[in-house]
This record gives sequence, structure tokens and C-alpha cells, in this order.
Amino acid sequence: MKNILKVNDSFMEIGTRTIDERNRLTVGEILKGCKRIRLYRNDSGEVLLQPIAEIPASELWLFRNPEAINEIREGLGDASQGKISRLDPEELKES
Repeated sequence: MKNILKVNDSFMEIGTRTIDERNRLTVGEILKGCKRIRLYRNDSGEVLLQPIAEIPASELWLFRNPEAINEIREGLGDASQGKISRLDPEELKES
């Protein structure tokens, strides 16, 4: 099954490019800093480039677990507010 993206955003024209004789299109400066993009095409032939970030499969469990991700977000929020405490690693071994 293919991914379908429904877009309700407005897009602003940012330039015009020419496809070379080998069917290549240069967009480097437009997507500077992106290593991967997802490509979409609609029935009218319009193309959308969506920058994406990928994560290792070993970390996917976190994003599939709403409770765990919320705990991480809370912890990061607490840390940014200085709400931290020291923990003795030896105490963890006793649990």
C-alpha cells in the first residue's frame, strides 16, 4: 500500500529549474541540510518534496508507545526548568 498525503497548506513558488538531458533536477540549496526526502505526485502531475528524518528501528518502540514518549517529554521539560536530582547508579542495581 502506498502512502497518501493530503495537503491543505499553501505553497509559494521559490524558483524555476531546468531538468537536464539525463533527467536530473538540482535542488541542493533548497533542501540544504536534508539528507532524505519523500516524493509525492498527485493526479495532476504536481510533485511535493517532503524532508524526512529517519530513526533506527531499535528506537521505533518509543514512538509507538504514547506513554513512554510522554514520560520522555515530561522529563525533558523538567530538565529544562532545572527540576533535576542526582541518582546513585548503585541504587538502580538493587531494584
